[in-house]
Amino acid sequence: MRSPRHAPPGALGLCAVLLAAGCATAPATEEGQEEEVPHGYVEGAEETAEPQARLVVADADSGEVRVLDPITGEVTDLEPVEGVDGIAGDGRFAYLRSSGHRKTLVVDSGVWTADHGDHDHYYRTGVRTVGAVDGLAAGRAATDRALTAPTGPGGTALLDRAALEDGSVQAADVPGGTGVIVPFAGRLVTAGSGPGRAVRVHDRDGGPGEALDATCAEPRGQAVTRRGLVIGCEDGALLVTEDDGDLTGEAIPYPEGTDGRVEEFHHRPGSAPLASVSTEGDVWLLDLAEGGWARLGLPGAVAVSAVGEGASVLALDSDGTLYALDPETGEPNSSRELLDGVDAERAPVIQVDTGRAYVNDAGAGLIHEIDYNDDLRVARTFDPGITPHHMVETGR
Repeated sequence: MRSPRHAPPGALGLCAVLLAAGCATAPATEEGQEEEVPHGYVEGAEETAEPQARLVVADADSGEVRVLDPITGEVTDLEPVEGVDGIAGDGRFAYLRSSGHRKTLVVDSGVWTADHGDHDHYYRTGVRTVGAVDGLAAGRAATDRALTAPTGPGGTALLDRAALEDGSVQAADVPGGTGVIVPFAGRLVTAGSGPGRAVRVHDRDGGPGEALDATCAEPRGQAVTRRGLVIGCEDGALLVTEDDGDLTGEAIPYPEGTDGRVEEFHHRPGSAPLASVSTEGDVWLLDLAEGGWARLGLPGAVAVSAVGEGASVLALDSDGTLYALDPETGEPNSSRELLDGVDAERAPVIQVDTGRAYVNDAGAGLIHEIDYNDDLRVARTFDPGITPHHMVETGR
């Protein structure tokens, strides 16, 4: 996930906002004069010419956590997380969930992309454990330049983004709450946090906010894209967009003739199509450019991700076969037998970036790097040294 380009007013000081965006003040010379530095300078981090990527993986049995760098092949050990049963990411940080202990450990993967609208900046630095969010087992996370919002069954916590980047977990001045709370366009969008089906937009001061002309019952799952914020609701997706500072909501009903719904969205960061495995167990695609859903079939799918506009949708079935599905017809463009079966209780994931996809193979203790532009060719295979039950990619 890229760092959103909207700067929130008043939530943090200007220096903190600029630092989080990757545009800090230039360092002073010995004479006390500021010297010119490259646009996007971040103190303590290396700016690179290309996107960086790291894979944060966790072993559900031992609690061991490791970070794999596909560029260098280096593996970093981190402190174990007892009872780890899930992982989420926001582009830089990984959030390791322990539902039994109602706790979320935050890991700084040390790689990220700063979005400056017409261009990007890429950074890498060291890996470290930041701290823990107690009382919340987060399964999702959303962020902007000032706030980070991990969300779990107990609600949403709002964390100070600048503090995370400095190496500590600190609650933001704005309190969290129940339901879904997503930082978006300099505001906070909430769903399911009050009576009824109302969706509200709040300023960063945490006031009561205003209701959108849209509703969302049973919100589950969200994604922030370049085309807007998407929330999964009981009867369809809700798309929230910004135009000249005004936020509006649009309901996108689920495909006709279906009884299921979606609870998660998966896509390549920066792309408009969103893929989901529905509660009916098949693959659905939400194309925000077209404003509608497509039901792609493939019953028994356990993992899915959209690659981009007009590109294939990657899907893994319960037999361990990986498919590249045509986004219009649902027919396989290619397929590959990848895993020797799938553990339904700890299903693998498909993490996609601009050129590769990564699939964790807990049965073999490996991570497969897939060239999805070359008939799903296995480009490389990594051994993280632990069983990768849970995995998230960061940096893109």
